[in-house]
Amino acid sequence: MSETLMRSRSRPLIWILLAGVACVAAGPSFAEEANSTEKATPKPPRAELDRRLDAAIARGVAHLVKTQNKDGSWGSPAPNLHIDIMAPRPGSNRAFMVGSSGLALSALVEVGGDSPAVREAIKKGTNYLLRRYAVRRIRPHVLYNTWAYMYSLEAFARLLAKEKRPEPRKRLLKAAHSCVSWLERQEFVEGGWGYYNFSIRTRDPGPGSTSFTSATGVIALQMAKAQGVEVPDKLVRKANKLIRECAIPGGSFAYSYRTRWWAGQGRDGNINFTQGSLARTPACLEALAASGEEVDPKRFTQALDELEKYGHFLLIARKYPRPHEVWYGNSGYFTFYGYYYAAMLLDRVPAKRRATYAAQIADDLLPLQEKDGSWWDYQLYGVHKAYGTGYVLMALARCRTP
Repeated sequence: MSETLMRSRSRPLIWILLAGVACVAAGPSFAEEANSTEKATPKPPRAELDRRLDAAIARGVAHLVKTQNKDGSWGSPAPNLHIDIMAPRPGSNRAFMVGSSGLALSALVEVGGDSPAVREAIKKGTNYLLRRYAVRRIRPHVLYNTWAYMYSLEAFARLLAKEKRPEPRKRLLKAAHSCVSWLERQEFVEGGWGYYNFSIRTRDPGPGSTSFTSATGVIALQMAKAQGVEVPDKLVRKANKLIRECAIPGGSFAYSYRTRWWAGQGRDGNINFTQGSLARTPACLEALAASGEEVDPKRFTQALDELEKYGHFLLIARKYPRPHEVWYGNSGYFTFYGYYYAAMLLDRVPAKRRATYAAQIADDLLPLQEKDGSWWDYQLYGVHKAYGTGYVLMALARCRTP
């Protein structure tokens, strides 16, 4: 018998009856309140939503330009919490800085516009990433540098898509090829990638790859391949096989290959349930589809429908200081990661439903912008505003009217 049920049975019947009477006397039901609110506040027209999106994006871009470090990076290794995630120094902090700077740079390339200040920020950010992307494995059991390579590779791919000059392209292509080589070197034995290697601390890491880290890597590799970077087919094929093996019949994706039959994590619920996979599912589907693998088109709409229905579980986790302690094992740093990849799925749903899904994502993200123009979901040392703002800016850009 569960602890909750035992507690409820131990309460005197009179208190349960009184509680029921109080609920009835309190007024209309939650469902009635929700319906009345929905009728009272209709969705704004697309032109109004686009105006709000433009204003929020402009503030976010201004934040990134203002907070860029002198060396072209974003963020800092400064701790923010009394108990932060395990991160052996100095390698972990360097990996976080590089990965977060890659996301911030990608956002400026995608949505920053062409002002002199943005062009200068992109130039400084590019030079920083070209100098610093090669982050070595932190410890035999800690591989946060996988994130650094993946988001550096995304940034290099976006820069290559716009850069026409031969010499800068040569530097970008060389760095992108190097990122691919590093990802080959850090591929887990079962395929794909992870960031912890607790079981067997060998040169070739694993087992321990996760579905979403593997999906992140596949998407970055496909972006680079589209810009002429050579990507080994076997590397992508093995990662996609791992992702498919993490698929659960209901539509979610297990956290990792090793935990796909896992009983649970978190206070109440299972991280492998739909509500615990909200951030992983869009990334995994996008990785498979971007690689040309067959995916049922209904899975894309299902993922966005589930995000709309259960997205509050991600928002509850946002800014919570301890990972995996809220409903369904969600963590704060799942939040904007999930919305970033969910926005990528907008190009894969039927055109007639695209505007609805875009408005849903925008309505979730716009109110979360901070006073300084940033977005953040988890206090990860001093990089949370850089990566959070990068994720959200690129997600919001996809929510605008084409």
